[in-house]
Amino acid sequence: MKINPNSSPSIQNKPTTSAETAAAAATKRTEKSSESAKAAAAKQADPGAAKTEISAKAREFAQAKAVAGQAPDVREQKIADIKARIAAGKYEVNAQAIADRMVDEHLTSGIG
Repeated sequence: MKINPNSSPSIQNKPTTSAETAAAAATKRTEKSSESAKAAAAKQADPGAAKTEISAKAREFAQAKAVAGQAPDVREQKIADIKARIAAGKYEVNAQAIADRMVDEHLTSGIG
């Protein structure tokens, strides 16, 4: 086969040195690692790539927290009233009512 000297240099068979071969292989490896790094960066930059889901129970907790945060604090008035009665010596503790409630709460808690 006869090669025309006017043909493109990439078509001509010219001898290559081992250094040129090694350089070409290194260039290919660099290009491949660069491409894989770009692909990884593209996955991380894509907001749709990461998918998160919140369970129904978590949504219920969030809603309950929001409602509780918006509720007015009605106990302030009750606390002020009790403090005033204690200071005036007019606050009486109903021991029977407290004991009944403690027993009821213990039985409904399922602990004992």
